[in-house]
Amino acid sequence: MNIGAAYRARALSFLLIVGALIGVGCSPGGQPELSGAREGGSVSVALASAPDSLDPAVAASPTALQALWLSHTPVLTYARGEGEAGTQVIPGLAVDMPEVSDGGRTVKLRLRQGLRYSDGRRVVAGDFERAIKRALRLNVHGLDLFGDIKGARRYSRSLLAGADIAGISADGRTGEVRIDLRRPDPDLTHSLAQPMAAPVPAGTPMRDLSSRPPSGVGPYRSVPARPGTAFVLERRRGFRLPGVAAGLVDEVSGEVIRDAGAQSQAAIDSRVDVAEGEPPVNLVARIRSELKDRYSEHLTLALDYLAMDVSRPPFAGEDMRRAVSYAIDETALERLRDGFLAPTCNVVPPQVVGYRALDPCPYGEREQNSDVVRARELVKDSARRPPPVIVSAEGRRAAALERYLVRTLDKVGFRARRARTAGEQTQAQVSFARVEPVLPLPGRYLEVVDDSVLDRRIDLLGREAPAQDSADDWAALDLEVVEGAEVAPYGVETVGVLMSERMDPENCLLYHPVFGLDWSSLCLR
Repeated sequence: MNIGAAYRARALSFLLIVGALIGVGCSPGGQPELSGAREGGSVSVALASAPDSLDPAVAASPTALQALWLSHTPVLTYARGEGEAGTQVIPGLAVDMPEVSDGGRTVKLRLRQGLRYSDGRRVVAGDFERAIKRALRLNVHGLDLFGDIKGARRYSRSLLAGADIAGISADGRTGEVRIDLRRPDPDLTHSLAQPMAAPVPAGTPMRDLSSRPPSGVGPYRSVPARPGTAFVLERRRGFRLPGVAAGLVDEVSGEVIRDAGAQSQAAIDSRVDVAEGEPPVNLVARIRSELKDRYSEHLTLALDYLAMDVSRPPFAGEDMRRAVSYAIDETALERLRDGFLAPTCNVVPPQVVGYRALDPCPYGEREQNSDVVRARELVKDSARRPPPVIVSAEGRRAAALERYLVRTLDKVGFRARRARTAGEQTQAQVSFARVEPVLPLPGRYLEVVDDSVLDRRIDLLGREAPAQDSADDWAALDLEVVEGAEVAPYGVETVGVLMSERMDPENCLLYHPVFGLDWSSLCLR
């Protein structure tokens, strides 16, 4: 089976597990079919940890962003869809997608009329600048996302919080916002779809408001948490915004249950309504078989790969790197992750613009049939004696992953051993790594390759046009990176969603690639 077929087979197995993994009970736009969904009621979701903040300028944790997606809609937003559809940017509070001129250095958008925050105050165009100011002051990612706006860097260093950002102007009468850039930034649309770009009302302080988050525009609003809950989101009945789901349940509350086994057991026993994550190995077989009517598995945006130090032997040589790519067995690596891994040969994941399944993979059938013979030939032709290699991994599976890689490399002619000290871990020639960028863009994955020439090419391609307009070029660069074997991608991480008996996963379940399970899509039986 080639890698393309392997991926399709893996996707089909997901479908068989849950009855229908993608799009069940959903319209083409990704919103639940209300004819088959019940409205009202409340649901509880299990959390491994509480959100770091529900202030959109401060929040960084996945759970926080998952909640803010429902309570603080930015000027642009991500489509309510699964797979690649969910990584597409659409108008949020803006009427249309931005108008770009002056060679990509001027961006104009217009806010919708009649928008109101959850506290009833009107949204005005100047509120957008306030959001960007707070992001630049309060969030370490602020400059990464908005640093190309003229005056943004100067403002971030200024001691005057009330100063203006030179590159942002707003017309309160027409709702128009103009953004002037110091250089073209085709990624800006994705930056403007992040919760920290959601406007906040006049008078919102320039400080961390985690204890009392500012009002936002969205189908839900944050209300004071009850004892035993990390947060409570309350539905705003009558909320309407094109492209944004209105929500089905009246309330979503989060309950912190740090242990994965306890999370799963709570959902099995219907003490919580949703557990999202990897069930522990002692429960996963039962969950996948006996509870398949309320359990599903979904692709994430996290790519797992082997990183090789190309600056020194043995991996300065391409044949040595290609030997590693031929030798790895994706099925064995999937087992080491308890099955929560979808095999891939690409650096760009399936949900991201620019993905084209490498079919066949340049390194043959790596699922249950790695090409050890070819790998051994490459090593033998490149070295007189077995090259020494130190391998490293991190996390709770580190020991098992390192043992697997040592055995594999020894089998094809290397002399491998595990890193023994912290210093050796940082200097290892090959290590297990993962990447899950803030923005779901192909360049953010390809830049994991340590190659200055490639970095410049990624930067140039990224600035020529939005990713969706140059998807074929990104796909060609992905193929080139894989063939050069400077990294060895082997899998996209998956995640499980287990629901209580009260829930209706057949009609109401949408797993978004950027924000995870869309709580606004949930409903009761």
